[in-house]
Amino acid sequence: MTRATSLLLAAAFITACGETRAPADVAVPVDSAELSRARTAADQLGSDLVTMLTGELKRGGPSAAIAVCSDSAQVRTARHQSSGIMVRRVGTRVRNAENTPDSIESTLLDAFAAAIAANRPMPDTAFATRDANGQVVTHYMRAIRIQEFCLACHGPADSISAG
Repeated sequence: MTRATSLLLAAAFITACGETRAPADVAVPVDSAELSRARTAADQLGSDLVTMLTGELKRGGPSAAIAVCSDSAQVRTARHQSSGIMVRRVGTRVRNAENTPDSIESTLLDAFAAAIAANRPMPDTAFATRDANGQVVTHYMRAIRIQEFCLACHGPADSISAG
């Protein structure tokens, strides 16, 4: 049985804790049931966060939405841990140092950026590793495309309001 399932939402990545190796070096098979759990969690969390953020942006603008990203989104993300899913959201321009990508996440962010530059689709990435205790850890990573409403906080510095 897999100890933890991890997801990647790429501008927001989700990945598991524990020792990992680069996907090309991994020979551990991905369990389809665990992969399905990871995809479902990513779908639910993504939908939940977009609904929360767009609602808060309409009610109070970007300064009010910051609380959703920094607090409420963390609470929603942590809810998945109770079912064995560790969620991380990382990106190339992080606001929170805890969301700094590790080496695997950085490699995948680079691959996603190359796909965007070449106008190619960005496929989800899944692989399995063993942690330091020998437990299988399923990793699922998905790119999140920045939407227009995201740019109020995550756009170019000169376009972000002081508030």
